[in-house]
Amino acid sequence: PFPVDLDSNEIDVIIPTDEQIDQNLNTMYRQMVSGAKKTRLFMGQPYRAGDQPDPGAGSVENVPHGTMHTWTGDPAQPNNEDMGNFYSAARDPIFFAHHGNIDRLWHVWRGLRPGNADFTDTDWLDTAFLFYDEEARPVRVRVR
Repeated sequence: PFPVDLDSNEIDVIIPTDEQIDQNLNTMYRQMVSGAKKTRLFMGQPYRAGDQPDPGAGSVENVPHGTMHTWTGDPAQPNNEDMGNFYSAARDPIFFAHHGNIDRLWHVWRGLRPGNADFTDTDWLDTAFLFYDEEARPVRVRVR
């Protein structure tokens, strides 16, 4: 019954709603404007076969994206089967709306400065993911 702390350390500290909203606006300014002046600072560094793990997340990847994954859901579920667990996150009813909002943030970010643009890296653009449709048939979805 209170707004999320977008810069949460996974400990809920209840503060007045107006104060939380101000903190969240400051957090989003940091993540979307001052800390993301280039495409890779927003979305993260490339990760290719043979690279060391975790080459660097973008500003929005951890906050607010990751925060919402760990904050949403019921931590009392077995194995944390909610948005905070990779294998079950997509089954959470809020998942689609959450990722739609991340896409919206990308769209907003591209309009903030003339130099903010989509990726042109063909490795990224040609990446494909396998999902299953409603009849359990595999479907390949490409970034491009």
